[in-house]
Amino acid sequence: MFKTISISSLINQPDKDVFFWIDRFEDMEEPDNLVFPHKHNFYEILWITSGNSKQTIDYIDYEIKADTLFFISPGQLHLFEEWEDIKGYCVLFEEHYFLQLFQNKNILFELVYLDNLYANPFLTIDNNAKLKLEPIINLLRKEKSSQTIQALLFILLKQIQSLYTTNQILTASTHQVVLFKRFRSLVDENFGKNWALTQYANQLNITAHNLNSIVKSVCNKTASDIIKERILLEAKQLLQFSDDTIAEITNRLGFEDSSYFARYFKKHTSASPMEFRKQYLR
Repeated sequence: MFKTISISSLINQPDKDVFFWIDRFEDMEEPDNLVFPHKHNFYEILWITSGNSKQTIDYIDYEIKADTLFFISPGQLHLFEEWEDIKGYCVLFEEHYFLQLFQNKNILFELVYLDNLYANPFLTIDNNAKLKLEPIINLLRKEKSSQTIQALLFILLKQIQSLYTTNQILTASTHQVVLFKRFRSLVDENFGKNWALTQYANQLNITAHNLNSIVKSVCNKTASDIIKERILLEAKQLLQFSDDTIAEITNRLGFEDSSYFARYFKKHTSASPMEFRKQYLR
């Protein structure tokens, strides 16, 4: 339904395999044939040093001002982007490229600012933070060796983690964050199967009560809230961008019948599925 773009497409090198890229915004060319909405198969870290950028990710609008780090994760729906007259850096990398050096996905899971863990996927930085990040960025821009790039990328990500934990109030432990991200991954894979909460908990080898406690600690929501939000996000995408009938969408999302799906959708969005779809008809 949505085109998933690669780094090579974004930088106008579609015939190459590109798994890591770093550049300054002012040096980047406008991507050819970039269609919105789209999804990425890579992580993107934007460091805006001057100017403003507007982003819409998973139906949430963000305005990114100077001295801000902004994070976009694989699979998120990217609806719109304004990035004229901005300066700064763009760091792009695929998960498998980063993990080649470490062979441990938990390293990525431990980075709390990735994978849209919190409501605001951005971080405002001060001059001290810039002094820590800029030398790493400069080394990454010059380096050619994949292993050295992967090591420097790890240092950059860990440095951002340090800045994030300094500036944010984090109530969850690293272990809880890892379990939460594993739960989120399971939800992404199975939200249309109408799984009970105990099925998710069993996959994580914990109880449903423990799962709820972990989710509460990480994002102050229940595990059921996370499942509900993922279902509603998929429903909005299908209603806006597909030609599927309401009955077909109902079936894809694992609901018993269209009437129940319509009540569920309206309860949580204040619009019926048809009303929501009509908002985007042209």
